[in-house]
Amino acid sequence: MHRAVRPPGAGGSCQVWWAALAGLCAILVAPLFVVDVPPLLDYPNHLGRIFVLASLPRDTVLARFYAPHWSVIPNLALDIVGPPLLHLLPVNVAGRLLVAAAVLLPVLGTVAYHSALGGRWWSFGAGLIAYNNCQLYGFLNFEISLGLALLFAASWMRWREARPVRAIVAAAIGAPVLFVCHMMGLIFFAALIGSAELYIVYRGVSAGSKVAIRTAAERGAILVLVLFIPGLLYALSALEQLHGDALFGMADKVGHFLAVFVNYDLRLDLTAAAVTIWLPVLLVLLHRGRMPGPAGIALVLLTVAYIASPYAWKGTSGLDMRFAVMIAFMLFAGFLPVRLTFWPGVAVAVVLATIFTVRMGLLITVWATHAHDLRDLRTVLAQVQPGQTVYVLSAGPDEAPAYWKANPSWRRLSNGVRTDTHLGALVLLEHRAFWPGEFDLPAQQPIRTLEPFNSLAHRTGLPRDRKAAIASDLCGYDYLLMTEADAMPRLPPSRFRLVDAQGFAALYAITECAVR
Repeated sequence: MHRAVRPPGAGGSCQVWWAALAGLCAILVAPLFVVDVPPLLDYPNHLGRIFVLASLPRDTVLARFYAPHWSVIPNLALDIVGPPLLHLLPVNVAGRLLVAAAVLLPVLGTVAYHSALGGRWWSFGAGLIAYNNCQLYGFLNFEISLGLALLFAASWMRWREARPVRAIVAAAIGAPVLFVCHMMGLIFFAALIGSAELYIVYRGVSAGSKVAIRTAAERGAILVLVLFIPGLLYALSALEQLHGDALFGMADKVGHFLAVFVNYDLRLDLTAAAVTIWLPVLLVLLHRGRMPGPAGIALVLLTVAYIASPYAWKGTSGLDMRFAVMIAFMLFAGFLPVRLTFWPGVAVAVVLATIFTVRMGLLITVWATHAHDLRDLRTVLAQVQPGQTVYVLSAGPDEAPAYWKANPSWRRLSNGVRTDTHLGALVLLEHRAFWPGEFDLPAQQPIRTLEPFNSLAHRTGLPRDRKAAIASDLCGYDYLLMTEADAMPRLPPSRFRLVDAQGFAALYAITECAVR
C-alpha cells in the first residue's frame, strides 16, 4: 500500500498548519453566527422533527400530533444526536451545532484522508465546497456521513498495513455507525477502503506474486466482515422493502455535477467549478500532480456510480447528485500536488483562497438578509397558540414571475432552487402548533403523524400557491400562513381575515374553511 509520509503536524511548520486549519474552520462556521435559523432548504423541517422527538411524550400538545416510530432506518444522524442536545441547549443553538458538524466533518475528513496519502495543504481547498448544494439543500445526515466516511477511511489507510487489527476493528465499528447516519456515507466508505484493498491486490498481480489470489481472497473476506453488520441491518430496514421506480436523467448528468458548486451567484459558482475540476488536470498535465492508486481507483468507481445511478430511487431524490459531491471532495482528498516550486504554489493558494473568501462573504451577506424574513415571519406568528393548526402557502415562480425574476437571492440559490419552502416548520418549533409539511416517511424518519392530523395533511398536501389555496377545502385549519406575502395580493376577505402582515409573511384566520 502507498506509505504515508510523516503527518502534517511534523516539522517546523506544524503550528502554521494547525493554525491555518483552525482558521479555515472558524471561517466556515462564521455564517452560523449571523442567523439563528440558517436558510438550508430541509433544515427547519429536520429541526422540527428533532424538537418533537426531544419533547415526546411529556409534551401533551405535541403528543396529539406525533408519535415516535423507531425502526431500522439508514438516515438517523440528526435524530439520534439531536434530541439529547436539545435537553442541554436551546433548540436553535443545538440546531446550529448540528449544521456546524455537517459543514466541518467533510472538510476535516478530506484533510485526514489527504494526510494519510502523504498530502498536506491541498486538502484545505475543500473549504471551497463545504457549502455545496447538498449542504444548502439541508441534507445534513448525508453531509455528516460523508465526513465520517472520509475519517474512517483515513484511519484504514494509516493502519491497514502497520496495525491491521486496529484498522479492521475501527472499520467494523465505523461501518454500522455510517449505516445509521446515512446509507450513502456507508457506500462512500466501502468505495474508499475497497479501492485501497483492490490497489494492493493489483500491485501483487502486476508484480507476479504467486500469492495474489490468496491475498485477494483474504482481503475480500475482511471487507465482507467489515460490511456484514450494515448489510444485515439493510436487509431488516424499511428501505430495503420499499419499492419504487428509479427515475433516470442521463441528459442532466453534467448539470447535476456542476450543481455541486451551487451557491448564490452563478458566475462565481462556475468559476469555483472550473478551478476545482481543471486545476488538478492542469497540474497532472504539467507533471506537477498525481492521484495515488487507492484514491484513483475510488474516483473511477464513484464516477461510474454517478453515471449509472438514477436521480431518484426508493423515495430519495438527488441520488446521483450525492455521488457528484463525493467526487468533488475526492478532488481535494485524493489529489497530491508534487514538485511545486514556491511561486507556483503561492499562485495556486491565492486563487483558491480568493474564490473561497468571496463565496463565504457572499454567503454571510445572504444569510444576514435572510434574518429579516425570519423577523417578519416570527412577528406574524405571534398570535398562533399551542395546539392550533396552520396551513402554509407561498408564491411560486408561475404565480409571481416578476417577483422571482428580480431574484431575491436570499430565498433561492443560483440554480433557482428555493430555500424557503420549509420555513412553515417554525409554526411547530416556536409555537407547538401543527403544520402539514413535517417529514414523516416511515422508511426515512422515526416519527409518524397521528389522526386526524395525518389525514388532514394528506388531504391538503404540501404548501401550495395562492390560487390553489383559495380553492381548497381548509376545514381543520385555524390559520393560513402566507410566505412571500410581498409578492402576492391579499387573500379574499370572505374566507380569510388578515391577522397581521409584515413584508415577507402574512397570517390569516380562516373564517370560511370551504368554498361555497
